[in-house]
Amino acid sequence: MALTVIFYVTNQYGALWTGFCTSLVFFLGVMLSIVHYNNKHHNVTSMKSSFAMGFRTTLLATFLVAVFSLVFHFLVINGEGHYMVQQGEGGGTTVISNQDTEQQKFWIMFLGNILFANLAMGALAAVLAALVFKANQKTSRSRSAENI
Repeated sequence: MALTVIFYVTNQYGALWTGFCTSLVFFLGVMLSIVHYNNKHHNVTSMKSSFAMGFRTTLLATFLVAVFSLVFHFLVINGEGHYMVQQGEGGGTTVISNQDTEQQKFWIMFLGNILFANLAMGALAAVLAALVFKANQKTSRSRSAENI
């Protein structure tokens, strides 16, 4: 959410790279939430419970970012009233509202970047962190070798 405000203030809000940057922060945030969850449970959580925690974090964070983006868009960005001046054939100028185009761009960005990308990155981070930070890294084959 802070990155959205920073990108808006620096006039980079619609740039493509900002979506990648926020997705990276989202990915790292879900991974850190699983690390924190494992530390709170003294590193004895199962892979299934770690993944469930990461996926719940993903859903909650996606919901919060989506609500913030909608409120931010309709209160701040949409209130500016973007206009475009078009030169007519007869030499006259026509003022056209660019708001319809901005609305279409917003909904594409909202569905693609905020919902789909965040859910995909969060699920990927949850799976990856659950596998990496699981309590017992030994396989069943190495356990049986120890028993021999």
